[in-house]
Amino acid sequence: MYWIIILTLSIDQFVKYLVRNFMDYGQSIPIINGFFQLTSHRNAGAAWGIFSGQKIFLISIAIIVIVVGLIYSRKVTDKLTRIAFGFFIGGAMGNVIDRLIFGEVTDMFEVTFINYPIFNTADVFLVSGAILFLISTYKESKLEDNQT
Repeated sequence: MYWIIILTLSIDQFVKYLVRNFMDYGQSIPIINGFFQLTSHRNAGAAWGIFSGQKIFLISIAIIVIVVGLIYSRKVTDKLTRIAFGFFIGGAMGNVIDRLIFGEVTDMFEVTFINYPIFNTADVFLVSGAILFLISTYKESKLEDNQT
């Protein structure tokens, strides 16, 4: 699981580095016209700018989540659940690093056909980890149901 955290964190920080260093703030690069583009954006809050300017609060919550995740994940043997924790913890760490170093997170993925906040690779890993965790929990409950 630790290699997943390291890989997730590395991908996240590399993509954010590229955006910060090779795109102007606010610059957009269409990927799929009318659907998806890369946009260099910064966010001092969470999704939709909630908790904007609450850096200490957001860092504190993320650190609690990371620590609890690391403690709980040590007890997990299921491969899918371990991958889920790796994605989730790595994503949380990626956004914490941004907030500690830059005071805000670097976002870049913009879905343009709906009103949705611009997000980043750490967010993708966080959400993917949460979805994988739900799937593994569902599979586990089905397995327990079949054993009773």
